[in-house]
Amino acid sequence: MILSMSWQPVRKFVGIANVFLGAELVDIAEYDLEVFEENLEDHEHHGSNWVLGARKIEGTVVGELPIRKDLNLVTEEGYSLKFYLRDSFGSVVILGPMLDNAGRPVR
Repeated sequence: MILSMSWQPVRKFVGIANVFLGAELVDIAEYDLEVFEENLEDHEHHGSNWVLGARKIEGTVVGELPIRKDLNLVTEEGYSLKFYLRDSFGSVVILGPMLDNAGRPVR
């Protein structure tokens, strides 16, 4: 039996950031991202693939950006996030954790 996870929002990031394709600045884009973590009180955990403190990021990045190309968002605060756009509406697919300016995952 597979149990679906329940997620709770823990942090929101909204603003304007530079978006790069490799080392090339593609555009300055608006972003609206929300970090979720697993709601540990919502269900029991079974299986070897369960990870304590699981997180996910969802949201949009809107600008003149290519779809389905590996991009890197760098915020004014120095956070960075590797992603690609799923569609022309700016829906993101996250390729790794959001990092602070020292390269540590953002909590």
